[in-house]
Amino acid sequence: MILYSWKDIQNSVSKEESPLELLAGSGISIGSFDGLHLGHRKILQELVALCQKDNVLPGVVTFKRPLPLYKHSADYAGDVSTLEQRINIMEELGIKFAIVLDFTDEIAKISGHDFLTILKNVCNMKIFVEGEDFRCGYKGATDMTAIKYWAEQNGVVTSFVPQVLYKSGTDEEERISSSYIRSMIKKGFFSTANELLSRPYELDLKKCTQFSDKNLHIEKGEIAQVLPPCGIYRVKSENGESVRLEITEKELIFELQSNLSSVSFQ
Repeated sequence: MILYSWKDIQNSVSKEESPLELLAGSGISIGSFDGLHLGHRKILQELVALCQKDNVLPGVVTFKRPLPLYKHSADYAGDVSTLEQRINIMEELGIKFAIVLDFTDEIAKISGHDFLTILKNVCNMKIFVEGEDFRCGYKGATDMTAIKYWAEQNGVVTSFVPQVLYKSGTDEEERISSSYIRSMIKKGFFSTANELLSRPYELDLKKCTQFSDKNLHIEKGEIAQVLPPCGIYRVKSENGESVRLEITEKELIFELQSNLSSVSFQ
């Protein structure tokens, strides 16, 4: 997958040119895509299908960390997935490029109209796919109605995918969201989280400092992802090996001496 930064996009704007591989056109979806749950998958599958039909490249605009971290930092529980995990899953789904942004004040103040116009000019955007509840631009002022109007004026095809609902233990249906999945992981309800993610919940440990004595230790503060409650868990290593994990107030303790790249909760 080809990765672009906001600086790459700004350079393209100043030169009034598109990256070579995007000259033929692109389809784009914008979002944090944290976890890449069933709702995200439906949006990206729709994007890939429309792009294949029109022979243009499917891509995403995403963020290094999920937006709730910046907007609700006081009660933010942690990421469902790391950027690397998200990029890998997107690539498996057929996404060909990603524009990865830091959520800065500069970006936050861009109007939705202007941001979409930048994507049209730089990426030759011909298709735009989102969920029905999507909003963008300064203070989320640009909603589906405004986006449809902009798209009609600019010759961009739009598709707004209905919400994907999940029936929990009651008869009421919940909208599948990253925040709901976070709440399930925080409670240790992995069967629900894994069902909504369409994969086992996985902790990426590659960038963590790992200390070994008779066990392997990782400090909690080194992990940006959401963690389940303190307790004893049986997890699987990247090699499929079953490993005992104890989560304490300060650290993760694995009954293992070799370093780990990742572990998944079954």
